[in-house]
Amino acid sequence: MKACALRRAVYDAVMGTLPVRRTTSLLVWVAIATACDSPDTPPAPRVDEMREFVLDGPAPEAAGDDVLGDSHQSHRELLEQLATVVKQPKIKGVFLRVSGFGGAWGRSLELRNALARVREAKKPVHCYFDNVDNSGYALAASSCDRISMAPTGMLALTGVRAQVVYARDLLDTLGLQAELLQVGRFKGAADSLTRSDMPSEVREVLSQLLDDLQANLATAVMRGRALDAAAFSGAVDGAPWAANAALEHHLIDAVAFDDEARAKAKAASKAERVVRIPKAPGSQHVGFSDVLKAIFRGERRKASGQRIALAYLEGTIRDGEREQGAGTVSGPFITDMRRIADDKEIRALVLRVDSPGGSALASDKMWHAVRRVAKRKPVIVSVGDMAASGGYYVACAGSEIFADEQSVVGSIGVVGGKIVAERLADRLGVHAVSLSRGQNAGWTNAFKPFSESEKRAILSSMNHTYETFLSRIREGRKLDMNRLGPVAEGRIMSGERARTGGLVDTMGGLTQALARARSKAGLAADSPLEVWHKEPSLFGLASELLAGADSKAPALPEGLSMLGRAARSPLVLALLNRELGPLLTLPYGLELE
Repeated sequence: MKACALRRAVYDAVMGTLPVRRTTSLLVWVAIATACDSPDTPPAPRVDEMREFVLDGPAPEAAGDDVLGDSHQSHRELLEQLATVVKQPKIKGVFLRVSGFGGAWGRSLELRNALARVREAKKPVHCYFDNVDNSGYALAASSCDRISMAPTGMLALTGVRAQVVYARDLLDTLGLQAELLQVGRFKGAADSLTRSDMPSEVREVLSQLLDDLQANLATAVMRGRALDAAAFSGAVDGAPWAANAALEHHLIDAVAFDDEARAKAKAASKAERVVRIPKAPGSQHVGFSDVLKAIFRGERRKASGQRIALAYLEGTIRDGEREQGAGTVSGPFITDMRRIADDKEIRALVLRVDSPGGSALASDKMWHAVRRVAKRKPVIVSVGDMAASGGYYVACAGSEIFADEQSVVGSIGVVGGKIVAERLADRLGVHAVSLSRGQNAGWTNAFKPFSESEKRAILSSMNHTYETFLSRIREGRKLDMNRLGPVAEGRIMSGERARTGGLVDTMGGLTQALARARSKAGLAADSPLEVWHKEPSLFGLASELLAGADSKAPALPEGLSMLGRAARSPLVLALLNRELGPLLTLPYGLELE
């Protein structure tokens, strides 16, 4: 994005007049850097124009300025920009630069729906891409009047794929043993460390999920490109496609460079100019008030008047009292929920969930906090790409749950255990001697597997956690065990299948959830929205620097680091994070594309 015009000038002026240490220099630089650009909405156009959007991947759910001054447009802000295109008569069309969306199937579908409203307003939508994957092409094929592809680009319409890495043999080779227990026949989170292959139960639920996603992909491409089932099947089996072959098979409309595709789109829109809306829009102006905002930004400036709130639950759920790294920590989340519950001017809450779960303890405490809000005002839950395990645990506390057909929902089950390094220690000549007085005192011992007594006690605790999980769903979703049983025990499913099973109320994205919240609150469609999500402040950064806090994820043992992305699954991170303890996690991890 554009740099702040005064950043370097102010920095040089301050540092040139003050005798300061290197640490102070860093903090002054950060203060000025964080004062930089914040997302803006372009003013209403005075001449006919076309809007250009750069989607080089899915926009983040909750976004704002980070502590180094970079501004990132959020998924919600992108949806609002597209809604503006519909409303503004002088915005005549859209030019979309599309890239891969990976496993962000939910966000891809929400953008498709937003672009459908642009086309319904009789405004052309043209798309261009260099390289694109399944979900990115589904967006382009279903949303664009014309698709152009770079001459040397690649169209990877290869079909949906899920991959789970099984590493028990590697752990055996390293002398490590995963002592992990699961409650739920279909709960597969621990399998990657305890098995060498995929169990039939996990294969069953993953196959159902892939069938649903593939069917949605087929519908998007067949309708958008006017292909029959045989042509779609041939397009998938022949991929990836070079530009000339994609054109020959009617998967695109033109082979062109981006400037040529943009010129074609501008002509189709009959626009006088093109206004580019990048992923990081902003202004070059900065003042003293912006510096103060950078310093105090961690403190929310309360909005006034009746309004709705939008809060986020993203990433792995952890227990703790302060924000630290990625994911959602229970303490700050609960504090926000209590403030929202007590603020009588906030008439409804939309909770946006995109989480694979994490700590069972944190999930339950966060469930209670959301439930407290729901007893005072409507809580509309909007599921993004995923609300699995602990993410769904918290979601079921809402008054109503929205999800997209392509969202991943469920994984109602519990995983617990530890990594045992007994054989590795023997190989290295390390001998641990433990003295204990209780029968189960060694349950956390990293050098010994669970004893039968320890295993019985742990399974009893896990079953209690699972029963509590089920009771939370029965309370929030009003489901008896006859309906809950077929969707529990660790099953994951698409949003549509979750709706049929009673885990979700309504098919729809964030835009629909915000509209429902305003309706439930009795507020106008354009009533104010207050966004609640963590933003780094200078004070927060300074406190971490002075305390020597490490906000990064825990370091991986050398053996586990060989697993690559699989080693960063919520389960492995939970086992390595001492604050979580060794047991009772609700994670779900899956590489989906």
